[in-house]
Amino acid sequence: MSTDLRSSTQDVSLTRFWAGLEQKVQVTTPRAYNLGEVGPLDKMFQSIQLTRDEARSLALDLFRFAEGQEVEDV
Repeated sequence: MSTDLRSSTQDVSLTRFWAGLEQKVQVTTPRAYNLGEVGPLDKMFQSIQLTRDEARSLALDLFRFAEGQEVEDV
């Protein structure tokens, strides 16, 4: 069973779902046209699926970027 979650970002949908032993979130956006073809569904959407820990870590990275505090990987 999955549940749609509210997103405050335009063209981003969030879906919480059960993946075996843990809950995950799927982040879905429209696919950019300049990325080329991969498969039939890739013509429409792109998505990532994250555990709560992965989502927390990514959120921190994105927050640092938004605040201009990102760290370059050299």
